[in-house]
Amino acid sequence: MKINDKGVKSKIFSLDKMETFVSSIRNKNKTISLCHGVFDLLHPGHIQHFKEASELSDYLFVSVTSDKYVNKGPGRPLFPEKVRIESLAALENIDGVLISDYPNAIQVLKCIKPDFYVKGPDYANIKNDTKGMLVKEKETVEAYGGKIYFSKGLTSSSSMLINNYYSNVDKGTQDWINSFKEVGGYESVLDSIAKIANLKTVILGETIIDQYSYCNSLAKSSKDPILAFQLVDTSYYPGGILSIANICSDLTSETTLVSCVAPNDPNLKVVKDKINSKIQQNLVLTNDRPTILKHRYVDTHSNTKVFEYYDFVESPLSSDTNSQLIEYIIELIKNTDLIIAADYGHGFFSNTLISYIQQLPVFLTVNTQANAGNRGYNTISKYPRADLITFNGAELELELRDRNPDYFSIVPKIIKQKNSQIAIVTLGADGLIVFDNDGNHEKVPAFANKVVDKVGAGDAVFSIASLLAKVNAPLKVIGFLANLVAAHEVSQLGHQKSLTSSDLLKHVKAILG
Repeated sequence: MKINDKGVKSKIFSLDKMETFVSSIRNKNKTISLCHGVFDLLHPGHIQHFKEASELSDYLFVSVTSDKYVNKGPGRPLFPEKVRIESLAALENIDGVLISDYPNAIQVLKCIKPDFYVKGPDYANIKNDTKGMLVKEKETVEAYGGKIYFSKGLTSSSSMLINNYYSNVDKGTQDWINSFKEVGGYESVLDSIAKIANLKTVILGETIIDQYSYCNSLAKSSKDPILAFQLVDTSYYPGGILSIANICSDLTSETTLVSCVAPNDPNLKVVKDKINSKIQQNLVLTNDRPTILKHRYVDTHSNTKVFEYYDFVESPLSSDTNSQLIEYIIELIKNTDLIIAADYGHGFFSNTLISYIQQLPVFLTVNTQANAGNRGYNTISKYPRADLITFNGAELELELRDRNPDYFSIVPKIIKQKNSQIAIVTLGADGLIVFDNDGNHEKVPAFANKVVDKVGAGDAVFSIASLLAKVNAPLKVIGFLANLVAAHEVSQLGHQKSLTSSDLLKHVKAILG
């Protein structure tokens, strides 16, 4: 052994300690190779890869992507970082391992400065570099005089093995995924994502700030029949059309939003860094109402929401505000491909505004959300037409006043009534059903196996489906990508992080590639 053999733990380093250890190696004129990746499921291809890397230099180090930066789709990583790093440390030809708490290898490369940065044979083809990260890594390595090296062993994929043998979805879901692969699903998805990249989108609706207060439960109050909580921390996230714009902004050519907010709202300043800077914001200032705030209290022990309140004004917007909104739309409509109307039922969409956008000669998508703040008054019947409409099962029941609707007979009638091209019914854990105006439909299972917070799932489906419907993507593609984006959304509290286009491509490749 090149280092004292004190077992597996002696080979596990922090980045700081690894940097110190590397300095001692350099003083002895020894060379270093570095491998970096997720290494979720070790397989023969990995073993050959490490063997070849170790033969290039005196020492071989491996950095492992931390759990929070693994972008391999729902349910990944299969094994937590502690298990992955200990498994690697047990391999004889690896001299040291560390967790990389960064989204890529750049920081590790700058600290260790390996003589050889070793990537697997599947990276030798630049077309596999979906994020463009390999080019940046190569530039980083060569800047200090190192070399990038591609191993020549077996090409195998942890994702492929996990999907085929260790899938964390049920058999029905895996069967659907396999059947989608067989009809060219991967290529069809990539083609559709490429098409939406050219779209220019205008998003209309309410700006909402989601506030989450994390609390420790104490006990029943001594004087009143209520539970007492201790406030631990508070976070703010962009909600409403801010979350929709975040999803669209990295997938399209241009994303513009039109909304209204209170002047100098401090909460908006708090979430500013969570809103994609590419989004063009056209905001009408309203002195008669606050920016909508939805405040949720979360029990830290169970991670369960225990109470929430809404801060909003129920009355419609003033005629002056409506006029300003329409002026923005008149200017923007000259250079847009579609309008996404996200109606949360808090007064933004007046009859005047609805009537105006209905007459525009542009692709229009509509979602009317039923929530505690609109008490069942906000349904799709407000809109005479829409090219795409989405609603969840409960919202459709409310619309029809029917607790057990037959979606397959009713939705085609709604499509005809609204002159729609596509309609989507979301069914929570049962996935969703996509319908078109030719009488076709596709039921797509849900991909989420970890639900932390359901808030935002419908927005995620509506966002990506709107873009895909505009470019005439196949029903299977719409359903697949909608459920994939929704699975990411429900895996986190609030709208903490939207999928970037490169993240989405990685998720798609992990599941279908």
